[in-house]
Parts: sequence; structure tokens; C-alpha cells
Amino acid sequence: MSRLMTRFKIRRYYLDRPGDSAWRRLRNRVTRRPIPDFPRTLQIQTLTGCNADCVFCPYGATHDSQAKGRMPDDLFRRIIEEAARHDVRRISPYLMNEPLMDRALPDRIRLINSLAPSSKVVVTTNGHFLTAEMTEALLDLGDGLHELYVSVQGIDRKAYERTMRGNMDLDRTLANVARFLAARKRRGQERPRLWITMVDTAIIDARAAVAYWQSRGVASKYTVLENRGGNIADADDYSRAPLRPYTTCQRLFKQAYILFNGDMVLCCVDYSRKQVLGNVAASSVREVWNGPVARAIRRRYIDGDYARLPLCGSCRVGSLREVTVEEGGRRVVGEVAG
Repeated sequence: MSRLMTRFKIRRYYLDRPGDSAWRRLRNRVTRRPIPDFPRTLQIQTLTGCNADCVFCPYGATHDSQAKGRMPDDLFRRIIEEAARHDVRRISPYLMNEPLMDRALPDRIRLINSLAPSSKVVVTTNGHFLTAEMTEALLDLGDGLHELYVSVQGIDRKAYERTMRGNMDLDRTLANVARFLAARKRRGQERPRLWITMVDTAIIDARAAVAYWQSRGVASKYTVLENRGGNIADADDYSRAPLRPYTTCQRLFKQAYILFNGDMVLCCVDYSRKQVLGNVAASSVREVWNGPVARAIRRRYIDGDYARLPLCGSCRVGSLREVTVEEGGRRVVGEVAG
């Protein structure tokens, strides 16, 4: 999809305004897309914490100021039950954390499969905790876990460790990935499908890394660098080209981000909780999603009033590029990370 088509697609969203004429309301419904009254996808933070400190992620800089905890089982169940009633397309049980640190993750995914069987389940991990035990637990889920994304920043050791930092070790990650692939092959399974993903920075050679994995029959792609709503102060230092204002974002129109305590934040980059839309533990996902705070923010975005928006007004991204992925040989546009 071209940048022009992406921009056109975003502008097709609408929110009716008080006082709109019948003609304007009709035109909106014919030529534009309504914002869904329930998010199409959910990202849920089951547990806080991450062992990495990636240069393109605000986690390390915000860690000390972040609230920490684990989502109560009853709250997680209630969120999934509500999502099931609204046929949510995708549920990702991770947000601003390393999901495999949550040893209960396989059981959480089983609950999603049980309550919302039509929802696709996707997990992104840095691979450090993709141990033999976790590998078997995830493979036991079969089709219950649709895709597993492993963030491997390049194939050069120094560049990898400079990018991911923390206690990340390339040899350990590669060994974990190899064991997962071998175990899946031994079982004769196709799911969960494994993707190797990375953020395109000037530190790593993303194109060479993608080619490396694809030559070995492993699906791989890179995502474009962004400054995470202005939370990565030195993002320009890591970018291959000047970052541009991100004015074609779709996140606030179709995705909900729920923290361990029930707070729904504006975006997956809101590590500092600059904009909390409401709390789903005190009400419901639907009520917060359609609440006055969320609606006011979407209206400003549609109107292009970015300067008055938290995070969005400071968000900048690299240029969208195309990369070949192992999916029938077709080409897909690099997606914004997050």
C-alpha cells in the first residue's frame, strides 16, 4: 500500500458532529469508514517488566517511574469475555513488556482460545525466555497461538547487543529460535508461525538480516523506526533518514491498549501514561473506548489538530519501505513498529 493510499485510508474515518446536516451524515456513511464501537484488536499487559533495553523503546528510560504489577486473573477473564461478545479480530497478551516472563502466558492464551475462539492470538517476544520448557508449552497450544514474532535486531553480534542491550545475548536468542523451529518440525506443526522481526535503524543491516532468515526458510521482515511519540529523544541518531511527522496512524481508531491495572492508554508507546482514556476495571472496554476522552482525541486527529494531542503531536517515523517477506513471494510495506 502506498503512502498516498495509507493517507487516503485514514481520512475515510469519520465521527459525526452535533449539528451535522443530513447530507453530511449521509456522505460520511457512503464515502468514509465509521470508527468501530469496539476495538478491532486488543493488546493486554499481563505482567510488567522486560529484560532488554532496546534503543528504540522507552522502557529503560521510564522503568523507574512505571507502575508495576500483574493483571488479576478475574480482570483478564472479564476483558476476554467482553472481547468475545464483540468478535475482536486479534488479541495480543503483551504490552510494553516481555511476555514470556509471564509463566502463565500459555494458560492465558488457552483462556482466550476458550472464550474467544475466533480471535487470532499473536505474541511478540525478544526470545530470551524462549526456553525449552516455554517452547513446548507454546507448541502445545497448536493453532491456539497463530503467530509468534521474535525480535532479533540484526545478525551481527555487536550491532545486536548495542541495539537490544539489557542482558540480551545473540547466541542464546539464536539457539532458542533454532530449538523452537526444530521442535515444531519434529511435531509436524505449522502453528504457531514464527516471524523474525526487527526495527530498521542505522545500527543494524536490516535488509541483510531479513535475507539471512528468508534464505533459511524463516519468515522475516523489518518495521520502520519511530520516535515513540517523542519518547525516544535520540531517535534521529539511529535513523537512516530524517524522521517525518506521523500523521497517518490508525492505532487510535481500531486498537486498544490495556495495562495490568485496567488503565487503557492512548497508544502502545505511552510508557509514561501521558494519556489514560479510562479504566476498564472500573467500567468496561466498550465504555472507555467510546468515552468522551477517546472521542475528543480522535476528533482532533481527524481534524489534523496534532499540536493539541499528547504523543501524537510529537510522533515521527521513518519512511515506509517495502521488504520481501516469505509469504507467497509477495511484497509488503514495512509496518510501523509497536
